[in-house]
Amino acid sequence: MEQKNSYTLFTPIGVLLIVFFIAACSAPPISPTNPQSPATAPITATETAVLPTATVQGDAPAAGQGLCTNVYYPVRQGATWTYKSTGGPAGEYSFTDTITSVRDDGFTLSTQIGDISRSLEWNCTAEGLTALQLGGAPAAMLNSQGIQMNLDVSNVTGTTFPSRINPGDQWQQTMNVQGNVTMMNEQAEATGNAQMNFSAIGNESVTVPAGTFEALKVQVDVTLNINATYQAVTLPVSFTGTYIYWFAPNVGWVKASGNGNVLGNSFIDTTELQTYSIP
Repeated sequence: MEQKNSYTLFTPIGVLLIVFFIAACSAPPISPTNPQSPATAPITATETAVLPTATVQGDAPAAGQGLCTNVYYPVRQGATWTYKSTGGPAGEYSFTDTITSVRDDGFTLSTQIGDISRSLEWNCTAEGLTALQLGGAPAAMLNSQGIQMNLDVSNVTGTTFPSRINPGDQWQQTMNVQGNVTMMNEQAEATGNAQMNFSAIGNESVTVPAGTFEALKVQVDVTLNINATYQAVTLPVSFTGTYIYWFAPNVGWVKASGNGNVLGNSFIDTTELQTYSIP
């Protein structure tokens, strides 16, 4: 399957892209010789929801409709989640995700960081939900730092959130990226590829500012290889990172904690759900 879209996919890769561009700009110079429905009362962090639709794991109801039904990512127009991220390469920041449009075969997720807004398109299929762009917090954060990315995604394989996820399940997503990045009025060409390996570890209780949830714990191992070329000089940078996501049924992801390494520098960041409302 081949898909071509602006930017890349999913939060872990977005974070690593942030690290890449920060690291690339701070790296020592290279010599030229070197070669991302029915109306009901809103669900909030203090309310219990009973949502109509199919079940996927045990008797847990799955939020959403049709192909977009997913117990761990409730696709409902107007659904909103506010997060705070700390400890990462971009420093501390907060952002709000809102599903602004739902279609039979996809939806639009908009992210707001301060005055900056970015959108992320998703596809819904019988296999699950697939992010088609970077968008979201990583793209908005890069933009807030004066970095403009125009990256196309192609040869996307796999699924971001399968329609059914049970402890012990494993799945993979891969893609190629190419385009350009502009920072401080300088433009560099960028090409590369990324791979994400997902493992559903099991269920556990997790507490964040939005509340305490019984959540599915998913490990995401990310490998990203990017070549940035500026004035015939190419800087190859490889990233590896491991993220743990906690997904609460009919709420979405409530926490993410990750660590990565680039150019010999390690980082650890944590993102936690602050508030949420799901129509």
